[in-house]
Amino acid sequence: MIRKMLAAAALGAAALSAAPAASAEPGPLYFDEPGRYETDVPGMNYDAHLTAPCTNMDRFTFGRGPGGQALQCRWIPNQWPPVYTGFWQISYELFGVREIGSRCPKPQSAAQAPDGRPLVCLGPQGWQAGKYNGVGFTPM
Repeated sequence: MIRKMLAAAALGAAALSAAPAASAEPGPLYFDEPGRYETDVPGMNYDAHLTAPCTNMDRFTFGRGPGGQALQCRWIPNQWPPVYTGFWQISYELFGVREIGSRCPKPQSAAQAPDGRPLVCLGPQGWQAGKYNGVGFTPM
């Protein structure tokens, strides 16, 4: 019985030692770099990272994170300890530069006005300057 176990262990060790060793370089955490998209807006920040601090909370608020995720710089109310910066948060799908009041493709989508203000699609009202927060839509 012991001979059979030793023989099986030796056979397994021989099989493992004969297998080729894979020596690959470790890859980056995000394999793709944020590129340019046709819906990108002027003033876009391509170095944004989710939950990282940011300061452009009023105009030109959009950025792209690793992997191309659309992000928006927003103030988080009631945060403690108080800080005086915003943070990058996930944005609705971005639709480029649009005029205020023009028709939008679908609700819960984002765009930027020519003057840099963020726009939100409000259905029949079209694109409106402002942002959603915990209490609803806040016009800008």
